[in-house]
Amino acid sequence: MTNIVVTVIAVLAGALMCFEGYKLFRLSLGIAGGVAGFILGKIIISMTSNMGMSWNYISKSVVLLLFTVGLGILAFTLYMKALIAITTIVCAFWFYDDFSFLFAKIEGNGLRFLATYGTGLVVGAIIGIIVYYAQKWTISLFTSYVGARIISGALAPIIWAGVSSGEYAGIIEQRVIGEEISMSYALIRLVVLVAFCAAGFAIQLKTSRK
Repeated sequence: MTNIVVTVIAVLAGALMCFEGYKLFRLSLGIAGGVAGFILGKIIISMTSNMGMSWNYISKSVVLLLFTVGLGILAFTLYMKALIAITTIVCAFWFYDDFSFLFAKIEGNGLRFLATYGTGLVVGAIIGIIVYYAQKWTISLFTSYVGARIISGALAPIIWAGVSSGEYAGIIEQRVIGEEISMSYALIRLVVLVAFCAAGFAIQLKTSRK
C-alpha cells in the first residue's frame, strides 16, 4: 500500500512539474527540493549503513520524511536563492545513477564514487547556473526533464514488471522495436523519460505564450 501511495504522489508531482513547471516554478522548485532531500536522506542512510550503523524500517522512513519535507519547504521558501543548490544536488545524483558506467574502469569504490559524483556536481552546478539566468524555454525544458525523470522513476518499474512477466512483451517487441530486440529496464525508463519530457516541454512552450 505504501509503494502505491508513493508512486501516485511521485507521478502527480512529476506531472505538475513536467506540464506546469514554468507557470508554477516556485512550487516546482519546492518539489525538486523534496526530491533532493529524499536523495540526500538515502545517501546518508547508505553511507552510515556501510560504516556499520543499522537502520530499521521506521528510522529509515523518519529520516527520509524529514529530509524530503525539510528540504522541500526550504527550497520553496528560499525560491531562486536555492535554485542552483537544489539543481546541483538533483542533477549530480541522477548523473551518478545514469552515467556511473563511464567511470567503471576506476579501481576502488571510494575513488569511483568521488569521481562520478564529483563530475555530477560540476554538471549539476552548470545546469543550475544556466537555469538561474535562463529565459522561459530553458526553465520549461529543465522542469519538463525533472518532472519526466520523476515520472519515469515511478512508472518504469511498474511497466517493467508487466513486460518481464510476459503479459505485454509480445506486443511491445513486435510492434515497437521488433522481435529480435529484447526489452530492458533501461530502455523502458528512457522511452518514458523522453516521451514525457518532449510532451511537457511542448505543452509548456505553447501555454506560456498565452
